[in-house]
Amino acid sequence: MAVSPVGGYAASLILNGAGNVPKSAFFHHEHGYVSLLKIDGKKVRKVSETQLGGLPEGVAFSPDGPYLYVGNFLDSDITIVHLQGNKLVPVGSLKIAGHPASMSGSAP
Repeated sequence: MAVSPVGGYAASLILNGAGNVPKSAFFHHEHGYVSLLKIDGKKVRKVSETQLGGLPEGVAFSPDGPYLYVGNFLDSDITIVHLQGNKLVPVGSLKIAGHPASMSGSAP
């Protein structure tokens, strides 16, 4: 989970059975998800969700808050997602040489 450094939002990763599990398993899926949570005082509600790669493990907001970076372990890439209002809009991915096992960003 990551909290936006400018406040108001948090992001939570949903593995969705996208790990190293047999493809015959009833819970197997190729992709995980990231859910966008809007924080309003003491209320938190899900406002958006978007598909990611295989076994998403790390998530971080950009220092100024409008982008999310998610490391997908099985795909060896980082998904880049833009926060537009209350919507998550995928804008691309960055292939990397290894597996992104964790991610760190600014904290509020």
